[in-house]
Amino acid sequence: PFKKEEFVVFAKDQKLNFVEDSSNTSNKYTRNFLRNSLIPKIQEVFPQVTDNLLQNIDRMKEVSDIFQDAINKRLAALVEWKGQECHISILKLKKTTQFNTIIWEIIRPYGFTVQQIPEFLKLMEAPNGACLYSANYQVIKNRKWLLLVKRLPQENSFVVVESSDRQIMFANGLLEFKTVTENVVIDSNPLRAQLDLKNISFPLLLRKPKTGDYFYPLGLQKKKKLNRFFIDQKLSKTQKEATWVLESNQRIIWVLGLRIDNRFCCSAHSSAVLQIDFIPNKS
Repeated sequence: PFKKEEFVVFAKDQKLNFVEDSSNTSNKYTRNFLRNSLIPKIQEVFPQVTDNLLQNIDRMKEVSDIFQDAINKRLAALVEWKGQECHISILKLKKTTQFNTIIWEIIRPYGFTVQQIPEFLKLMEAPNGACLYSANYQVIKNRKWLLLVKRLPQENSFVVVESSDRQIMFANGLLEFKTVTENVVIDSNPLRAQLDLKNISFPLLLRKPKTGDYFYPLGLQKKKKLNRFFIDQKLSKTQKEATWVLESNQRIIWVLGLRIDNRFCCSAHSSAVLQIDFIPNKS
């Protein structure tokens, strides 16, 4: 709230040396161009321009405070905090007014850009598991909610799958789920898993492999460490890192695109089959 002249007078009164940065005279910096060239020209027509600017700054601070109070009340009605997770109600968000401003105020503190607002809007209609990323955070579509959470390292990424989900988007592609109760045709396509539904417990967990993982590969009656299975399949390091597994009740039921677990395979006696199709991202 001070003018330069006031600083100079204060320094003189206090017997202080007034030091001016030499860059202040260079108009290659926008702030200096405004101060040295533009404002003096305006003062020729409006002598009180600097006083008016200072008054306007004070008023804008008050307007900003009023705006922030209103935004905080709007956001409190839209979001719920559960630990470190911000849960945003899609239903309430769709009913809100001043849509773009509200969304921006939700995502701005977490490193998202204003250009991502349209992608945020699409996320509300996207399949369960779809994500939007900033450098350190992600927004995940989870049924009727958008979850704003801190990004985890890739090896710890996961998606929860509920029994009602029909599509799940994740980093490597899309999973489609359906229940088949008659005319089951066993398919050997590695991108399709056909599992006996009576042995499946929801929710399922789609995740990256972790140290110590094992399963019972189809055709074997004994367990095998996942890392050994990868070696037997002659997977490269890149292929291993791109692999995901699906688990039920802490047991791996499918190594996506490679092999289902023998304990969950369907048979002629299966009354209901959970069929899952894996549609990888196009490379």
